[in-house]
Amino acid sequence: MLLEWVLILEGLTIAILGVLAVVGMIMGRQEVDETDLVSVFVWTFWKEFLWPPEVMGIDTERLVAREPIPSGPARPSAATDEPDEEDEFYGRTRKTADGREVKTDLAVIVIPHAPSDSVLGRDGDGIKLQVTGEAGDSKSNKALIELVASAIGVKPYQVTLTKGHYHPRKTAQIQGLSFDELQIRLSGLNEAE
Repeated sequence: MLLEWVLILEGLTIAILGVLAVVGMIMGRQEVDETDLVSVFVWTFWKEFLWPPEVMGIDTERLVAREPIPSGPARPSAATDEPDEEDEFYGRTRKTADGREVKTDLAVIVIPHAPSDSVLGRDGDGIKLQVTGEAGDSKSNKALIELVASAIGVKPYQVTLTKGHYHPRKTAQIQGLSFDELQIRLSGLNEAE
């Protein structure tokens, strides 16, 4: 008896959700009335979350140039790929044409217990540094992030330590630089001894 009621309630719930989905889909395909909050929510839910817009070839330049999207809040467009003050404040970096973030891994070798924090130079496709503290010390990892950022010419918020937090061999992820751009910036460094 109890199982029958559970099945009946389950079927009724599924039917109600199906009707609401159809109504929401119909409302999502109509024009948005900016004064009706329900209409704005349904339109946003269906257009952005369930059926996100696909990036087309004609939209590629607009995404890279960061022009404001007409339906969203206005944001000044940037003609260059360099982050502006707002991007730096919120930690935003450049994205590819399909909307993914540009990021590259960088191998880092750390020499601990050095007299000063400094960049020793390029080590193959990576970089070699020396820090005053232990290799796994939080101050040393912070110094490492700042050294890598200054050596390759990016902001510290673009450098994230991803592997080797407590080891001399580490991996840092650089956001906003492709592999080729990173190699060009590393080529300006001397080869480490």
